[in-house]
Amino acid sequence: MPVITSEFPKGPNGEISAGEGINFVPENQIGYYDFCGPMGSASGAYYGIVFQLPKWGFDRVKIDESIEVSPVFADYYRITIEQKRTLFSQIEEGLTRISAAVTGLDLILHDMRKYREFLDYFEEIEKGKKLIKEGKVEEGEKLKSRGEQTLKSIFIDQVDVHTGEGVALKLIAPRWPTIIADFMRLTDEDIDPKKIAEKYKVSEAEGVVLATKNKLYQEWRDKLFFPTIKERYENLLRLVEGRKKSLEEIKAQLKPIILRYRAIKEELSKGTMQRLPFYHPSAQAMSIDYAHIWAWKPFAPSEKYKVTRSSLNEIPALEAGFKPEEIEEIKKEKGNWNGMVKALPQEPSIDNVVRRYIKNIEEAYKVKLTAIDLFNAREMLVRKFEESAKGLGGMESWVFSPYYIFVDLPLYRVVIRLPGGVELEDISIENLSTAVKTQNVIILHCLEVIARDKEVENYVRQLLGEKGIKEGELLSIEEIKKIEYPGIFGELERKKKEEKKGFIEKIKDELKKFKLNLGKFFAQFGWEIKFLRAVGPYEFAFKERITKYYFTETGATYELISGFFKSAFKVP
Repeated sequence: MPVITSEFPKGPNGEISAGEGINFVPENQIGYYDFCGPMGSASGAYYGIVFQLPKWGFDRVKIDESIEVSPVFADYYRITIEQKRTLFSQIEEGLTRISAAVTGLDLILHDMRKYREFLDYFEEIEKGKKLIKEGKVEEGEKLKSRGEQTLKSIFIDQVDVHTGEGVALKLIAPRWPTIIADFMRLTDEDIDPKKIAEKYKVSEAEGVVLATKNKLYQEWRDKLFFPTIKERYENLLRLVEGRKKSLEEIKAQLKPIILRYRAIKEELSKGTMQRLPFYHPSAQAMSIDYAHIWAWKPFAPSEKYKVTRSSLNEIPALEAGFKPEEIEEIKKEKGNWNGMVKALPQEPSIDNVVRRYIKNIEEAYKVKLTAIDLFNAREMLVRKFEESAKGLGGMESWVFSPYYIFVDLPLYRVVIRLPGGVELEDISIENLSTAVKTQNVIILHCLEVIARDKEVENYVRQLLGEKGIKEGELLSIEEIKKIEYPGIFGELERKKKEEKKGFIEKIKDELKKFKLNLGKFFAQFGWEIKFLRAVGPYEFAFKERITKYYFTETGATYELISGFFKSAFKVP
């Protein structure tokens, strides 16, 4: 269901006031239609209108869909339910594969961490040698000694201890209490027993043992240990990268399956079946599928009022209504973006009406809308104007205007198998409506489309374990880590829920209130000074102009669409 439902003129308490925009459905342009015919007739009408709308110049989107099949309709029910079960089994299998892949990856990473630790010690030694060559002797010797000390400890604890009783350094320490400390002081040049005895003031017998151990240590370090850990680290690195890519591929393969599974959304799960009282699943063989279509295109009312532009010239994003912090956010995302945008007919396009309703959309779809989403919603209109200017697609061109015809088309297609075996198709539109809407309201509808896509993406990511619920909010794993362990992973930056208005904004609000109050004052004496009753750049003369000129445009579209369905079912 659409979130943006408030109509013009209402306000000023959080709704669209005169001049801020138009979002109105004329009462004579709302209608319930129901057509029945042979198999294929309703499907033909549905696809016919979906393909025809772009030819009439409309941009159209599917905002919702669902399906319901009664068990009595055995063939269709079996196919539909079996398809859903198959998809669910594939999802379960994929999630099991992901779990196994993650477990295997963790085991490899555990081994890899140990080898990385060993390589870090060798890296310290090499860095120390490099510093010594550069003349930074003291710093280099300190770094080299730290790496060597650690490797010697590993040699004593894990290699030399297994050489046997009476030979291992740990076991002969009672005879020479300082032998381990003396061994730790040795350098690579200390291989002569006599020189070792003189240099470190030890007995010749101990010097012989130290020289032998030093030779064994160097052979182990350079010919056995170092080559082995390099080779094993390289092999583990290949395995890790392979497993990571495999994990990405499993997730990529699973995403379309999850989306297909979610697309088979049962109408009963939405709790809207009370609108279909004829549906009796245990007694009648029938199926119901639902699709909610939105479509919009601009129109130019006669004697256009306050249209600021006639072409897609470039303007700074600040003039389009983006805040400085939002512009910085977009730059980070877009990379080489120059901060300029193509101007829509009415600027600023991201105005107070758009910002007022963002929270409603976020709450309805349980998503967070960012500056990038605002940018992309606006770009949906920019792209259509650009395509129209180039004459692409051979379809009706878009008029460069901030006023739009909006079509709301909720379609129920019912397939009925009668007891005698005859099958019929029925299509009901509840309700077809056409509305006059301004550019800011259409941008909000574009935001709804983006929010719906984000909701689906969140659903997929939650199933794949890339997002989770924390403090009642759906967050990424990175964000959850920061909330649980801010000292380790860093604190999560949260945007302030309420932004204080600046001085200029406050002045504008006060002037707006003064203007409205002045208009009301004159109205008490029968003086209707219209411009004093308007608070925005759009048309505000409701009775005089909107009803007479604007509604005729949407009325023609309403008759065109209703006539299309009547013609499809040969209704006079």
